[in-house]
Amino acid sequence: MVTEMLFLKSRITVDATYYNTLNKGQIIENFRLSYGTGFVLNTQNAGSTRNQGVEITLNAKILAKKSLTWNMQFNFNRGWNKVVELPKNVSLYFLSDGNVYGNAAGGIVLNGSTTSISGWGYMRNNNGEKLISPVTGLPVIDGNQRVRGDRNPDFSLGWNNSISYKNWKLNFLWDSKVGGDIFNGTNQYLTTIGRSKLSSDRTTPRVITGVLQDGLENTANPTRNTIAVVPYYNDNYYRLLPEEEFIEKDVYWFRLKDVTLSYMFPAKLVKRARVIKTLGAFFTANDVILISNYSGADPSVNANTAGTRGVGTFGFDYGTMPTQLSLNFGIRASF
Repeated sequence: MVTEMLFLKSRITVDATYYNTLNKGQIIENFRLSYGTGFVLNTQNAGSTRNQGVEITLNAKILAKKSLTWNMQFNFNRGWNKVVELPKNVSLYFLSDGNVYGNAAGGIVLNGSTTSISGWGYMRNNNGEKLISPVTGLPVIDGNQRVRGDRNPDFSLGWNNSISYKNWKLNFLWDSKVGGDIFNGTNQYLTTIGRSKLSSDRTTPRVITGVLQDGLENTANPTRNTIAVVPYYNDNYYRLLPEEEFIEKDVYWFRLKDVTLSYMFPAKLVKRARVIKTLGAFFTANDVILISNYSGADPSVNANTAGTRGVGTFGFDYGTMPTQLSLNFGIRASF
């Protein structure tokens, strides 16, 4: 469904789109069959997903004078998705290529998101409190592959501006994402080898918040943990932390994606060269500013290539290099 609205003699235009797509019988690879069939793995049409979303684009002519113009475009995108069908004997399916790091992967479940994060986590009681071993004082790990987070953002924004003054032109684009989780596999790896900020305070005794797994964890009065541990003398404190510990929730970023300043040389000056019709120069800077609550190098991460199947591995960070600041200068000419 598409809607277009015009205001103030078309100086402001708004385009709004709502989409609702049902993808039935999608191909599932490496689907495990009964051994009685004579095969182990199969490729078949077995899953269905639904994708919905809203996209809104606002274009505005802020200034429209002879020597000065300012055009602005604002984009809003909010999408959501759901797995509506899986084979009855499949409780968890890995939509994208393999595991990213440790047990982290893009596993999906029925009625869950197609952009989920699965992995190991903590055992918890019925109130959601961590279970603590009464022997070691450390959390009890849930070694089952379960959905622990969702990479899909709440919404994303784009704000593009184009300002012209005589022969000068300035373009700049702000890009923003709000919400969505990121698995920081880089931090998990560095923690296991004692090189992360998380493991720097290893000599300080601490009591992990939770309840003891002593048979009373699901009663009205569970036993609160009071066992002090010192990570320096027990490397399992860091070495056995599950993927759940390294999923950063509700990550946002606000990024100045690119800035371009260009200049067109006056026609009278260019005509003297005869063979040149137009001549201009430009300077571009990419990824200039990044504001984010993500603890890693860059929240715009993808642990695999663009050829990854399924929904890809965006939101998985393992040894991913941050987007670099780049500067470009050039000349444009037509003959």
